[in-house]
Amino acid sequence: MNTQHDASRYGVRSLLSVMLTAIAITVNHWYVLGAGALGLGATLVVVPAALSWWRTRTQSRVAIASYLLMNAWIIVGFGFIKGFWEGALRLFLGTFLAARSTAFPKPVIGSAVFELSGLLMFVGSLFVLFYACQLIRAMRQSNRQVDIVRAVWPLATGAAVVTVLAGVVWTVTDRDRWVPPANGTVKIGVIVPTSGPYAILGNSFVKAAQMALDDERGMRYRYQLVVRDSGPDPAAARAIIRRVVNDDRVNAIVGGVSLIGQVTKPIATKARIPHACVCTVASIADGAYNFTNIPSPEAEATMWVQEAKRRGIRRVAILSQEYPSINNHVRALKIEAGRDGLQVSYEHRFEDSTTDFQSLIGQAEATSPDVLYVEAFNPALDRLAQQLADAGVRHVSSVVAPSVSERPDLFEGVWYTDSNLKEFAFKQRFEAKYPGTQFATHMMPYAYDSVQMIVRAFERGENPAVYLRNLREYDGTAGRLVKQPGNGHFESAPTVWTIKSGKPALADVARAEG
Repeated sequence: MNTQHDASRYGVRSLLSVMLTAIAITVNHWYVLGAGALGLGATLVVVPAALSWWRTRTQSRVAIASYLLMNAWIIVGFGFIKGFWEGALRLFLGTFLAARSTAFPKPVIGSAVFELSGLLMFVGSLFVLFYACQLIRAMRQSNRQVDIVRAVWPLATGAAVVTVLAGVVWTVTDRDRWVPPANGTVKIGVIVPTSGPYAILGNSFVKAAQMALDDERGMRYRYQLVVRDSGPDPAAARAIIRRVVNDDRVNAIVGGVSLIGQVTKPIATKARIPHACVCTVASIADGAYNFTNIPSPEAEATMWVQEAKRRGIRRVAILSQEYPSINNHVRALKIEAGRDGLQVSYEHRFEDSTTDFQSLIGQAEATSPDVLYVEAFNPALDRLAQQLADAGVRHVSSVVAPSVSERPDLFEGVWYTDSNLKEFAFKQRFEAKYPGTQFATHMMPYAYDSVQMIVRAFERGENPAVYLRNLREYDGTAGRLVKQPGNGHFESAPTVWTIKSGKPALADVARAEG
């Protein structure tokens, strides 16, 4: 046997396996490091290549040891820890266990490329391990030393035992168990913007959460709201959310506004605490630790189109602010309108900094719409409403927006869809308890219900994340909430509202009184 030839052959195959695995590592870490993943990938390719060249030219023990250490880094760090422990176990064993018991969280799955590259890291590391062993064996035989297989066999056996033990440990540690709250106090983080353009939503959200606790009686535990102003900027909110989780040590989070909910999602998942968000962005609701509780854009669109048809509307022009939840409403409305033969005669998205809407209003009106659909947050919302009133445009409709206006009188007679209320007395009771605080129908019932669902979990002695995963129906203040198995979104039906005498009123009631 030509042992020198074998050493050369396995050296080439070893280096090739390292380079191919490095490509998978680079792709996977692009989602974490961004452009920095290119530097990592270059290190994993260039350094082993240089060491391999040094080894073949000099047979230096330093070169051999350094090359094998690089192999070990890839095998253990990227293959075993990242690819197997955090990838394959999470995807396959995690999914299997979650399907059989909600005590195990449903794995949070990333994009297809991210997950596939993670699995390829693990597979590639096995080839790196195999060819490293073959290379060592060939080099040892060329030096007439003991066959490396005998030395590697105990190591391989140990690795198999460690792998099995790792699976057992992962299974045990990844289970969500019931743990009574420390000192008998449950801390619920309330993370919403209470200043800036979302102040109306945020402040009324906080008061609805407090009202939910005030309405509870005879509870086993004490409940404390940890209220933090996230502000409107997601980047700045991240540090605030981390402090609430890591420093305030909250047991659960309720929040509102989709941009902030998207930032909260991975932080809540890492902390293994439930996050109930009054948000319309579907990707937030993973059904493991993150749940949404609000009418879906599709439900709002269905109700809106039904009401538009009842009113004989056939053409609609759209003016809307560029914002994720608003974009979702508009997208769903256009799809539903298309199914029912309603024509979108004009559409324009504007930034929240827009101050002059006259030309946009003129362009929309030039298409002769039966109704002008508008949706925005303040201050853009009320600027637009004022300029519509100045232009004498009254055939206006929306989803949600008029209920969060600081000047609802500007929307007098406007009809729109919004959350239903099982009892209108809930709104009246809120306004009596907090006079001067505007009741934002789109969020308040769900903030109230979200807090009470979390309270119910603790009072029943159940892990709150597991409780929310198991929960299928809930009789809430906005009516019946329904969550499908394996889903994280609590569905509810909206209804039609109108602005009457400067205040939101249920359209059916307004028609009956009119």
